[in-house]
Amino acid sequence: MKNNYNIYEAPARINLIGEHIDYNGGMVMPAAISLRTRAKFKLRDDLKIILDSENTDLHVERDLNDLGYDKKYDWANYPVGVIYTLIQKGYKIDKGFEIIFDSNIPLGSGLSSSASILVLTCYALNSEFNLGINNKDIALISQEIEVKYCGLSCGIMDEAIIALGKKNHAILLDCAKFDYQYIPIDFKNYTIAVLQTNKKRALTESNYNQRVQECNKALNILKPKYNINNLCELKSTELDNIKALINDDVIYRRVKHVICENERVYAFKDALINNDLVKLGKLLNESHESLKNDYETSGIHLDTIVKASQEFKDCLGARMTGAGFGGCAIALVKKSSFDEFKKIVEAKYYEKTGINALIYLVDISDGPKKVI
Repeated sequence: MKNNYNIYEAPARINLIGEHIDYNGGMVMPAAISLRTRAKFKLRDDLKIILDSENTDLHVERDLNDLGYDKKYDWANYPVGVIYTLIQKGYKIDKGFEIIFDSNIPLGSGLSSSASILVLTCYALNSEFNLGINNKDIALISQEIEVKYCGLSCGIMDEAIIALGKKNHAILLDCAKFDYQYIPIDFKNYTIAVLQTNKKRALTESNYNQRVQECNKALNILKPKYNINNLCELKSTELDNIKALINDDVIYRRVKHVICENERVYAFKDALINNDLVKLGKLLNESHESLKNDYETSGIHLDTIVKASQEFKDCLGARMTGAGFGGCAIALVKKSSFDEFKKIVEAKYYEKTGINALIYLVDISDGPKKVI
């Protein structure tokens, strides 16, 4: 590794509970994990931007004066979007540079590889050009890029936890107000396993944006009666009345998931504080059932690996994590039984899908940092 490169890294994330409610103004509980994206960064004396990756063959050269979105540049649109947006906001980036990315976060896995690249690039540019941006604003800018430049109608959750992650802590994040608090994580004799289905998905090409549109439709129907800004302001005690207002069963089920999932986050927090691991597992299972039946974001791959996990004797609960439509799940498993769990679940998953799953443990880690 050349000494004239500065090295930066940013984590991936899992979401423990609170799925598809970040863009509905809900509460979520994500955690940064030990899988990382790393960037070797070197300034140039011209205006050329050179982007490479140790993980793909794509080589991209752009100019600081020509940074528009182009589909052919694939993942490189994320760092280019950061550069473009920072310049548009008036930050002084007056030199070109080279970035070589390297990541052990599987692309399309549901662990937020895209948000990791966005936050990492913004963090590195902030450091290299002394822009004076704090990590909370790095999260907001990164989310804006994903929505406006890359075309995914996402909430703030992924960028927030990647920018603000803290070792051995999740964050309880209010996505409507961007208020958050750190919650210590201690699962005692249990641990969180990540279950990678190896069924990749591209969110901007999936039904993700459709779910956002469905929730917006519901909000427009319910806002006049309830005077709300977000669906997560509603309570499950109102579901019967809400059902009477919404004629479309699909839209009603989307609302039902959003409201009940938001309440599960509060229950999950209480169970963590009370060291009630059985309750934590029950909430994970309930979350997956809701995502499967009411929000319809799982599919055969996620359902198969979650069911196999739930059937294991020393697993308290499991659910899909992330946006779904492929990607990853998580399971709360007894530490001493992990090797057996991994062997059995991988075998059941392969028997049903013909795909080799990847099951592994991760640590809860810090947010972005400069390594050298």
